[in-house]
Formats: sequence, C-alpha cells, structure tokens
Amino acid sequence: MKRAIILGSGLDILSGESPIESIPYTEIPGWPLGKVKGHKGVLDKYKNIWVLRGRAHFYEGFTWEQACFPTQYLVNQGIEELILTNAAGGIDPNYEIGDLMQITGYLNFMKPDKSRKLSRILQKPTIFNTELIDNPQNKNAALGVPEQNLSIRLHQGIYVGVHGPNYETHSEIALFKSMGASAVGMSTIPEIETAVKNNVKVTAISIITNVYGKTVDLGHEGVVQAAKNASEKLARLLCLS
Repeated sequence: MKRAIILGSGLDILSGESPIESIPYTEIPGWPLGKVKGHKGVLDKYKNIWVLRGRAHFYEGFTWEQACFPTQYLVNQGIEELILTNAAGGIDPNYEIGDLMQITGYLNFMKPDKSRKLSRILQKPTIFNTELIDNPQNKNAALGVPEQNLSIRLHQGIYVGVHGPNYETHSEIALFKSMGASAVGMSTIPEIETAVKNNVKVTAISIITNVYGKTVDLGHEGVVQAAKNASEKLARLLCLS
C-alpha cells in the first residue's frame, strides 16, 4: 500500500535517511508555497513512504482549493493511506506538552462545506484508523506494535480546525470544550476532507505543543521546538524510526 505523511510545524522524521528522490515544492506545478517557519517545503520519497515536509495554511491567503491541492496531488499519484500530523493547542486539561492525540473526529471552523450531508458528519469518527490506541497491553501488543512503542501515551479526541492565525479567547475555548473538543489548530481539515472524498485511508495525529490554562504563551518558536522534541516519539509510534 502506498503511504504518505504530511508533517506539521517543527516535526521531523526520517531526516537521517537518504530519500530515493527529493522534490522541492517549487518544482511541482500548482503547489501552494507556504512560508510559515518550521515547514521545509520538500517532498521526500522513500522506499515505503512519501514524506511531505510542511504544508500551506489556509490563513496564509490561499484558497480552500489550494490548501487541498497537496492531498489531491497525492491521491492522483496513487497514495492509498495518508498520515496527517499537526501542532495543536491542548484544550483537555489532562494533556501535557509533547503528548500525542489521535484525531477521532473534528469540528470544521475553517470553512463551511455545504456539499457535506448530515449523516456523513455524524459518522466522521469511523473514517479514521483507530488501531493506534492508549491501551497497549491488550490492543497494541496484539497488533504487533514493537515493545518499545508501548510506553507512548496516545490520547484520542476531537480536533477543532480554526482559520487563524491567532490563539483563542477564553470564550472560544469554553465553546470548544462544550462541544467536546480536546485540541485546536489551524490546519489538517482540508487534508482530511480531501482524503475522505477520495476514499483514502486516514490517520491523523496532533502533537500537543501548549495546553490552555497550564502553559504560558510559547509563541511560534516555542510551538516549533515542542513539536520537534516530540518527533522521535511520533516516529516510534508510527514505526518510522
């Protein structure tokens, strides 16, 4: 199965290995060129997986179609499984900086999509690969996950995608909590919806880089560093290290 992973801000995996081919986004016609720090802007092709090092964000002024372009490009290249990652703010007070959260559902506050049907929205959690769970003794072990990966703490929760680029107000966080959300970020929704529309298997994981009410404002530099620090953990979880 052809797989690809899109890396969020600051994340870095397989950087110690030489790709079979490395293509700058600037060389792919139509590719939206994001400029946010922590996104290298390169597609690295390895034997078993393609790695997109960085993404374009909706808030950078791109259209929704442009934000969806990289995922559609992967679909057109025959990708059958997509792993999405992002740096996100924790809403759940039990989260800590560096924790991983598998996205099992999402709230789209980035752009309404009138083409979606109500039943499809309600069924969102079923589209995700839920084999990675926070119960290693009776599930991960049975799935053959390497022993060193069993100590990784993996939450599951609902991700809120907002337009950005800004942090949320107290009232917005209160609203998101009331809707059952566990983390908030400014990406990933375009990729999820494009993949689902094309029947591509999706696994989406947020790296918690700050937690509402528990951590100080780290700024973008701090977010990038927190994500970078969690990269090895993510790679081990996905058996990519």
